[in-house]
Amino acid sequence: MTELQLWMRRLLMLLFGVLVTECGSQLYVALDVGADPFMVLVQGVSQWLGLSYGQSSTVLMLLCLVVLLVFARRQIRPGTIFCMFCLGPIVDSYAWLFARLLPQERPLWLTVLLVVVGCVLVSIGIGISVRSEAGACANDLIPVIAASRWNGRMLGLMRMLWDLLCIAVGWLLGGTPGMGTVIAVTLFGPGLQLFLPVAKRIARCLNLPESTEL
Repeated sequence: MTELQLWMRRLLMLLFGVLVTECGSQLYVALDVGADPFMVLVQGVSQWLGLSYGQSSTVLMLLCLVVLLVFARRQIRPGTIFCMFCLGPIVDSYAWLFARLLPQERPLWLTVLLVVVGCVLVSIGIGISVRSEAGACANDLIPVIAASRWNGRMLGLMRMLWDLLCIAVGWLLGGTPGMGTVIAVTLFGPGLQLFLPVAKRIARCLNLPESTEL
């Protein structure tokens, strides 16, 4: 496999991971039970700056990229830049789709089921993005870099702490946390650790080299 083919496969896996992650994330927002932690921050920035969710996501990606430039420059790869420009349109597209697909009146069991589905999708999607080693979304890389000090063993905890920080800042800026946000904080970190084998299997199907990070 040539270097170009390898990077094309890495970017394909990254794109798939981003699509899965944002599907779960925007499902949370559309259910109106409280957005997932990063989307609470996106909501806050959207309220503060008067931008769409997609545009606010792009602004936050730029800020996270600055953090990576200062503290972990070698973690910035082509996919990190790729995510900065593709994330906004993906977020807005899912927001538009779920606003039209989800019924406003639905039984409680369906809402609970969809919340769980959203948690699973986000956990799996982040794992896929990071395992691609193409350079995941800048916001998802921050807890991964923090966990790397313990060889990834603290990944779940680092993700939970990062989620709590996003919620706190987002709430101060006008974001709307809710019961679904609490569930997300509880499940995203452990779910990311739990579903990493799914990401590894996808990487093997794409014949990607063994991970040096996860």
